[in-house]
Amino acid sequence: MTDVTYGARTAAAVADFEPPVASTPLHRAAGRLQAVLPPGWRVDVVDIAKRHDDGPQPILRVRMPDNRPVAS
Repeated sequence: MTDVTYGARTAAAVADFEPPVASTPLHRAAGRLQAVLPPGWRVDVVDIAKRHDDGPQPILRVRMPDNRPVAS
């Protein structure tokens, strides 16, 4: 009897894989805004509810870096 073994190829796992973000007008605007802000600033698309009974509405949130110099 002959034992035939086939070498199976395995794909390397990507540790920092993130699923793609949906390309919406708000996400594209966030990307354009992020491109012109100084280093350290962040732009996020966040879903918030205006009122308790309303569904979530996406908004842009711009965050400053935490390590701002303190004025003396």
